[in-house]
Amino acid sequence: MCVSKSILKYFSIFPLWSLLSGLLVGVYLADQFGMGSWGTMLLFCLSLSFVVRKRFIYMLSSGLLLGHLTHGTVIESQHECLKQADIGEKIIRAVVIDTGKLESGPYIIKVLEAKNFPTGTRLLLSQPKRQDVILKHGDIISTKGRFKNIGSIRNPYEFDRKEWLYRQGVTLIFTPSEKLKLSGTSWQYLPFRTMAKWRQHIRSAITLSLEQESKQAQLIRAVVLGERPPRDSAMIHDFRESGTLHVFAVSGLHVGMVGAIISLVLWFFRLPRWAVILGTILCMSVYAGITGMNAPAVRAVIMATVFLSGFLVQRKPVLVNSLAASAIIVLLFDGHQLFTTGFQLSYGVLLAIALATGMWTRVFKPLGEIDSFFPRPLLNSKQEFLLEKRRWLRGSLAVSMAAWMGSAPLMWLHFGIVTPIAIIAGIPLMLIVFLILALAMLSLAVGALWQPAGDSINSLNSRLATTTYTLAAAFADIPSGHHYRKPNNNGKHHIIVFDLPYGGGAQFLDVGGGILLDCGHDDTFRRHVLPTLGALRARPDSLIISHADVKHCGAMSQCLKFYDVKQSLIPRTDLRSPSYKKFVKNALAHKSQLITPSAGQIFQIEPEIFLETLHAPREIDGSGRADDTGLVLRLHCHGWRILFTGDAGYATEDQLLSSGIDLSADIIVMGRNRDDFTGSQSFLQAVQPNAIISTNATFPQMESIPKTWKKHLKLSNIDLFDQQLTGAVIITIDKGSLTLSTTLEGTPPLMITRE
Repeated sequence: MCVSKSILKYFSIFPLWSLLSGLLVGVYLADQFGMGSWGTMLLFCLSLSFVVRKRFIYMLSSGLLLGHLTHGTVIESQHECLKQADIGEKIIRAVVIDTGKLESGPYIIKVLEAKNFPTGTRLLLSQPKRQDVILKHGDIISTKGRFKNIGSIRNPYEFDRKEWLYRQGVTLIFTPSEKLKLSGTSWQYLPFRTMAKWRQHIRSAITLSLEQESKQAQLIRAVVLGERPPRDSAMIHDFRESGTLHVFAVSGLHVGMVGAIISLVLWFFRLPRWAVILGTILCMSVYAGITGMNAPAVRAVIMATVFLSGFLVQRKPVLVNSLAASAIIVLLFDGHQLFTTGFQLSYGVLLAIALATGMWTRVFKPLGEIDSFFPRPLLNSKQEFLLEKRRWLRGSLAVSMAAWMGSAPLMWLHFGIVTPIAIIAGIPLMLIVFLILALAMLSLAVGALWQPAGDSINSLNSRLATTTYTLAAAFADIPSGHHYRKPNNNGKHHIIVFDLPYGGGAQFLDVGGGILLDCGHDDTFRRHVLPTLGALRARPDSLIISHADVKHCGAMSQCLKFYDVKQSLIPRTDLRSPSYKKFVKNALAHKSQLITPSAGQIFQIEPEIFLETLHAPREIDGSGRADDTGLVLRLHCHGWRILFTGDAGYATEDQLLSSGIDLSADIIVMGRNRDDFTGSQSFLQAVQPNAIISTNATFPQMESIPKTWKKHLKLSNIDLFDQQLTGAVIITIDKGSLTLSTTLEGTPPLMITRE
């Protein structure tokens, strides 16, 4: 009863929260069930309002209906668009509404005109490379092409592009079959084009006189424009583990800092309050536009506008009510925001600050107090100064603790990391970030009048940037300052057979210190392999190159930077692939032991786990084809045997058969040989596998799986895991069983037990 009264009292003091609560529920239900339950929802809300005649019930019901109606309409429209996939070619006329972070794609377009196709639909434009055209905001294009679905993730923990685009309102990809025709510019997007030009000018001006790819320049651009450094940057790692990674994304923090700087400048010129408030709101809006109108920045501008508007009407704004008002505006405009991590973090942190700062201020009260029996007028200037600084520290700690309370659960849920050190690290780092923003704005103003002065300010900013990432690295190295969520392996070993595009290959063996068998090309490694290893907290200490193909070993030099590699198994030292030769050179420079195994050589990994070399190309005369000058390895794990053949073809299989050695294995992990047949009948009879995991590239034709081969496997009772259909395959090894599970839905798991 007391709880009910407390809730009613809260809703009476903050009436917008009852409306927001209903809106949140309505958006969620619409997202899950669409408009199918609209009639039931309407009847329920009318009945509830009639029975319980309270203001908060009216507000709650109104929010429920509004959220369900606005977001449900969008969801129904997106689901209707999905039916248009693979319906043949269509001519469309569309406008470019998003040009990507660097203004060069990927492009999102909105349909203006198309026969038998809903206007207003958002599409991802996928241009063939031969037709790649640089587009700008507001460009109106006409072309002919096809619609297709956006693919699901094919490897564990990789970026879910389909879900991200869905939350941007995009459900289909449009691929033009003819050259794009530009037919003008939409006047509505002219401000965006102008601000994109300003962005390029600012990007250059704030790092002028600095080395453009230096850490300092990258950090300044990240703080000012939200231009995130490369994923493999050590800075990203340090800021993540110090709990301050949000400095790399333009968010409410940056918009608030810009607003504070602008308001201080306007106040310095003694402008009236209304002019300071309107000027601050205008400048924050322009800043959000310059940084790309990202959702966090737009949310921050809306929130600040609602909060500051209270002063214009001579009312003291309440942060809790301002939060509710801005969230209502955001969700009515775009219900998808509710399901984004940024929205949850923004409002979660600010709500925690609004509710918990007072509590933490009381906890830290002694930090900013003097002895109650000591009269304050007796303090000398130094003691007064120290007292003020202690009170500032008390306030900063209170806000930092409250913010951490709001962010920690969400960081653990979404990213699997919690960073207690952020409570301390956030105070000095946010102060320095504020100074970096202020100096960047000063550099723009002064540099426009006299460039040498602007260069001097940039040099000073560079020193601040150095201090920032040095501090972040120091905080990241503090013991127990951060904790990652560890994957629960239940004491079992796992092998991940990645699904890489264009016939690439990579496998991670969770045995010993971790073994990475091939890694793909540079780009595919970063997109598909690296996120999985990062999520699993895996740091392989051994590398294996099956053969010298850039699609298999192109990123091995990158692996030397990421991991402390103790040894690497390579086929031979005289192969001519540039990426392979680069890796051999870099491995020697990193003092990683290079091993060229011989046939029959065994590498003990753990008790009951060892790796056996079945085919050693160093013993073959001549260079040969890359696919047939590779290693063939067999992993023995608690009595189970898994054979890795790489892209070996008939020539390698014939040599293995001629050797007379035992080739039997429970599972074969194979690629396809582009010049030769892979998986001959005699070879499969010798191996007698229960299952085969195979790549299946659509191009070139020789790297695809023949239909006749599939039929032969079916007749032989061999289960085929075609990675075009399964995505990555995870092999879970237990002493009594092997389990194969897939990333894509549609293929049931396979369990192999001992006979």
